[in-house]
Amino acid sequence: MRNSAIKLKPILLHSMAWVGFIIYELLIGIAIRPASISLLETGMGFCINATLFYTNCLVLMPWLFARRRYVLYFLSLVGLLGCFIVIRHILRVDVFPLLGIPVATPIVSLRIFIAESLYRGMYFLLPSIGYWFARNTIQLEQQKREQEHELRVAEKSLMEANLSFLKNQINPHFLFNSLNFLYAQVYQYSEQTAKGILLLSDIMRYALQEDDDNGKVMLNKEIQHLHNYIAINQLRFNNQLQVQFEVRGNLQFMMILPLVLITFVENCFKHGELSDPRNPLLIQLSIVNNQLTFHTHNMKRNGPKEKSMGIGLANTKHRLELTYPNRYTLTINDEQNHYTCHLTIAL
Repeated sequence: MRNSAIKLKPILLHSMAWVGFIIYELLIGIAIRPASISLLETGMGFCINATLFYTNCLVLMPWLFARRRYVLYFLSLVGLLGCFIVIRHILRVDVFPLLGIPVATPIVSLRIFIAESLYRGMYFLLPSIGYWFARNTIQLEQQKREQEHELRVAEKSLMEANLSFLKNQINPHFLFNSLNFLYAQVYQYSEQTAKGILLLSDIMRYALQEDDDNGKVMLNKEIQHLHNYIAINQLRFNNQLQVQFEVRGNLQFMMILPLVLITFVENCFKHGELSDPRNPLLIQLSIVNNQLTFHTHNMKRNGPKEKSMGIGLANTKHRLELTYPNRYTLTINDEQNHYTCHLTIAL
């Protein structure tokens, strides 16, 4: 029903335009020569005019002019005007007298009639050409907007697919690391083990939760995730890890891409020396004017180091680029003894 209404709308608009133009010419004719007005002659005349108008803009221009067949288009236009003149002549000389329709403007000279018909023909051909250009421009603009919309939808789908893929790479990695720890502890029933299982449950629940439509979560949940991660690692090392975690600013209503900050904290625990009270792991998070600043600083661990493919950090950079293009900065200083990460995001 809606499609039918959309298709009928142009026809209705054209009909209204033609009716308005006929009324306009009738009023002009009545004002000049009221006795010479013939509705039937006027109606048939406008049928010819409309045929000339639409034959040019709907047939000749799309098929010839738009395909750059200019010579053929010009010859066809001349032929169309010739047919227009011949049909007008036949109507006035043969058809109207035969039907008993009075001719308002009888033909007194063939030369004058041809000149008048050419003028009348061009009177409708020129608007026809303008109509085709306007219609073509509008259609091209609509196609451009549709293509841009389809491109945005495709980009969004691709971004969501990439984010989902990158997120799925992170979750199993963390899951297996944590399960290895629980495997070593499950042999003994203790309060700490129970607490560890609870923390792991919270961590995995957060990691596997559904994001909102924008793929983001509340910032306070992301921070709680960091607290849980630190707590479960403290259990692993009997609360001997030196960690200072500071949060400043108003977190209310702040949202962030999930599992971004945890990557930098994970790297600190993986490669940092966290048992020295003089060099604790420093984690600072602040919110100022909707801008998040996240800073980590730790002393690097000497001796054998845990193997790392750098996938987590690369994934995080990619996710930041997809979600916060030109809205984030990430600075990493990998010095001889210390490792520092500084991230800012315009939330």
